Amino acid sequence: MKAKAVRAGKGWLDRKLASPKFRKGFEEEVQKLAIGEQLSRLRQEAGLTQAQVAQRAKTTASAISRYENAAYDRYELRTLQRIVLACGGRLDINMEPGPKTHRAA
Repeated sequence: MKAKAVRAGKGWLDRKLASPKFRKGFEEEVQKLAIGEQLSRLRQEAGLTQAQVAQRAKTTASAISRYENAAYDRYELRTLQRIVLACGGRLDINMEPGPKTHRAA
């Protein structure tokens, strides 16, 4: 029964993703979720608390909490880099072309 519900949900999502507007919003939310999750995982793997990272990154523990929150979308590159470095990590930014929706003249 559970597998059937998952297939039905996937079908619904596939239909919704056919809309360019929905797909754009969906992909933006997935990216925000990924950033917060990666920051949290990096910090935890370094064995650090949010307060410790904040001290190293010269910011506040509440700022670290915001950056780890999937709902947050006001990342500043400089702060993001300081947080990653404070955890002993390296920040890589990758850009990829999306699906072609129009051609250049």
